[in-house]
Amino acid sequence: MKHLAIYPILVALCHLCLMSCSKQESVTPLDPMIEKVNHCGCDDAIQQLEWLRNTVIFMETHRGDIHAEICTCTYDEGKDGFLTNYCVSCPDGFVNLHDCQGNVLVSMGGIAGDGYDVHDIDPTSIHCIYRNYHIPKITDHRWYLARFVDRATNTSEAPMWNGRLRYYVIEFNPDGTMSGSGVNSLHGTYHLDHGNISIHIQPVTEIYDATGWEDRMIDALNAAIKCNINEDHIWIFYNYTNTYMEFRALDESMVD
Repeated sequence: MKHLAIYPILVALCHLCLMSCSKQESVTPLDPMIEKVNHCGCDDAIQQLEWLRNTVIFMETHRGDIHAEICTCTYDEGKDGFLTNYCVSCPDGFVNLHDCQGNVLVSMGGIAGDGYDVHDIDPTSIHCIYRNYHIPKITDHRWYLARFVDRATNTSEAPMWNGRLRYYVIEFNPDGTMSGSGVNSLHGTYHLDHGNISIHIQPVTEIYDATGWEDRMIDALNAAIKCNINEDHIWIFYNYTNTYMEFRALDESMVD
C-alpha cells in the first residue's frame, strides 16, 4: 500500500468535504463491484445518499493506491449503518461506523481504535456493497504447475523433463467443473469454500507419462484440502499443510 501514513488525514479531510458536497453524478465502477441495496430508507443507498455516493467517488479516484470497501450493517439493536474501510488488510488500518447521515460514530481497529462491540454491531448483518479492487478468483486464469513443495523437508521440485519445464495445465470453471492437459486430457469437479477445496479429477485419455509428474499431480489434486489465491499464483495444499503445489497463471505463448 502506498503512503499509508497520510491516509488517516486524507480520510478525515474527505469526510469534512463529503458532508458539504453537492455532486449528483451517478457512480459506475469499472471493475470490482457495486451493489444496489435497500438501506437507511433508500431503494439504492449508494446513489441516493449523497455522502455515500461521494465516498464511492473518492474511493474510485484512488483505485490502485488503496484497497477500499463499504459494507452495510446494523448496530444498537437494529439501526441501519455503514462501515467504510479505506485500507483493507492494512495492519494499522481502521474501519469507520457511520449512521445514515454519514456521521462517524466510531473508528475501529488501527493502533488505538475500538472494537466491533462498540455500538453493538451485529456481525451477521455486515454485507459488502462496494469495493474498488478485484478479488482474485480461481477461475481468472488457466494455471500451470510450477513446482511441488514440502515445507517439512524444505524441498521443492519442478516438473522438468530433458532440462525443460514440462507444462501440466489445469483450468477451473465457474460451474464447478475443471479440466487439465499435459500428457493426457483431464476432467473433473471441484468445490471451493473459504479457502477449503476438494477436487475429483481423472484422465479421460490413457497415454503413459514416463516422467511420473502427471500421476503425481493428479494424486495431489485429489488429496487437496486448501487453496490460497492471488492475482497470478495459486497454492494447493494436499494431505497436510506442509505439502503444496504452486501453480502460476499461464501465458499461452509459453506453451509450444
